[in-house]
Amino acid sequence: MVRTVKTKPARSLAKGQRGLLLPGPTGAEPWGLWALGGKATAQLVQTCQTPLDNRLRKNTTLALPVSQVFCLPLWLNEVDPKQFAGMIPLQLELRGLQPRGNGPAVFDWSTVTQEGTRTLVMVGVLPATLAPEIHAEAYETFDLSARYLPFRENTVTLWREQDRLAIAITTGPNLVYFQSLAEGQITPRIVQDLSCARTTLAMQGIVAPLQKMMLWTEISAEEHAALQGAFPLPIEQEECPRPVPPRQAWKLTPSIVGEAKRARAARQWQRRAVLVFLLIYLMAVAWFVTQMVMTSMKVDDLRKWQSDHEQAVASVHDGRSAWKQLAPVVDTKNYPLELLLQASHSIPADQLHLTLFEAGNNKLLIKGEAKNVAGAFLFFSKLKSDPYFSGYTLTMDNPRPLPNDLAQFQIQGSRANN
Repeated sequence: MVRTVKTKPARSLAKGQRGLLLPGPTGAEPWGLWALGGKATAQLVQTCQTPLDNRLRKNTTLALPVSQVFCLPLWLNEVDPKQFAGMIPLQLELRGLQPRGNGPAVFDWSTVTQEGTRTLVMVGVLPATLAPEIHAEAYETFDLSARYLPFRENTVTLWREQDRLAIAITTGPNLVYFQSLAEGQITPRIVQDLSCARTTLAMQGIVAPLQKMMLWTEISAEEHAALQGAFPLPIEQEECPRPVPPRQAWKLTPSIVGEAKRARAARQWQRRAVLVFLLIYLMAVAWFVTQMVMTSMKVDDLRKWQSDHEQAVASVHDGRSAWKQLAPVVDTKNYPLELLLQASHSIPADQLHLTLFEAGNNKLLIKGEAKNVAGAFLFFSKLKSDPYFSGYTLTMDNPRPLPNDLAQFQIQGSRANN
């Protein structure tokens, strides 16, 4: 007979609430979405066939069934919690719980109790393969279903999870062991499994003396008698309570889901990088286009101004050409006779005489004969210090001695056009 799921209409989570997708008790309602947080107690807002059918996956924790998580209580010879992350993988490898390949084991743990220099921790380990329905990437976090149930202190608790019995054992108020059983009814095999689990934990000093057995499911009188015969404990029965969030969440993200999330995050960063590059590129193109348009407008304005003032510009050019032609005449510093007069003031008395003096077009050429080389240099020095020749760049080669002890010299000068 095929059971159908009566799916409740989903509603949005209220402000301050988080979703918890918890395995249901039967195959008819295999998963239930609970709203946690806020002022009200936990409320069941939706049931669905698989985690993939749940539409409220944002801000929701997927609580993995007990059947999908392996429990390993461990005594660690350490009291510093910072050291546990390095010690637990060694214990997993020692017990053959490390997955094959290069991938690390997916696990998390909670501290149960401390005794002297050692600490009892409960470790939850994901197997190498999980049910396909568990690989739901959209869920924010993954945890264990048993950690959301409020168990009594020093108690063995049985409840149904997706048509199978599950067991949880507490040491004090803390959960120390959980296991999914093979059947959904109390059978001799189940009783034997419960006895073995209890004995093993007691031999390892993991559980304290149990005070009671709690049943969160209905059982027959025969099943009750079988449990009572194997466990001399008070047996109580009540409805399964509403889930309560643990003090600290676990991170049991399946490796496939983790890889998919990292790949999706990498793709998002790549898309963001491409968008940023495109934005910068477009901004640069826009800036260049703007500069080009503005420059083109300025050129057009200048051309328009030039066109409007074409006659005035032509008059200025004509005036400049005429001034260059008249400069030697109107500029007294260009008069050859004036230059010769000023140059004669620098001639030392009875030291030299000029043999050639040419001036024009901002050029100057002076040749002469001095009584000696010193006289030629003295004349050149005075000429350079004369303010009248300050606009000229004067140069003189070394004077050439003559047979009659005279020194022949030549001075050249040039002046930049104004």
